[in-house]
Amino acid sequence: MLASDTAQLTDSEILLWTVLHNFEALALSQYEKFCSALATPEKKELVSLLFSRVPDNKAMENTSLDQPVKALLDAATSSSEKDTLLIQGLLLEVLGKTIYDTFKDSESFTAATHHLCSVGLKAQDSIGTKITTAIKERIGTAEQIYSAFIDISKPVILRLDALGESLDQHFSEQFDISFSDLMGSFVAELVLTCTNLGMERRKIVGYLTSALMGV
Repeated sequence: MLASDTAQLTDSEILLWTVLHNFEALALSQYEKFCSALATPEKKELVSLLFSRVPDNKAMENTSLDQPVKALLDAATSSSEKDTLLIQGLLLEVLGKTIYDTFKDSESFTAATHHLCSVGLKAQDSIGTKITTAIKERIGTAEQIYSAFIDISKPVILRLDALGESLDQHFSEQFDISFSDLMGSFVAELVLTCTNLGMERRKIVGYLTSALMGV
């Protein structure tokens, strides 16, 4: 067992990983239900490890994060393979990668969080190309992917944006990173991922801008 496996998380990190555990557990559940190829051993390892570190939601209860997180989880719960590929596989996997990349080397976090981020990136890497292939095979052309994505993603993006104030309240000063900075990195990575799927950069940038403005 690595020392980082047993290193202490701070109270703020426990709250952070409680939030992230909810979304990783939802992703695995959705993959197991609709896209079994994406329920990789690495993703299962991550969810199991997070469960061992934050086995419940006690840290999040009675905080300003509780209801916005639940609203985002509800919006991100899909009922089909297509929706799961686009919401979990495309949108939220990119968000997870952005978070783990941002936090993995930051001196604001403990070795325990650095280790969890490395496991998270390993899980993301294990399904990255599988997601791209599955989206192209199951949904079709770049224009079809774009149309499907904008049809179903806006409620999730809006609820993610609504989390910003609470996330900043709990984490910005503690970890020296703002929600707006994180979202800037996330949008840049999402635009790159979408263009790699063949979507027009101009169109996806325009859509994300209007979605985040609530238009």
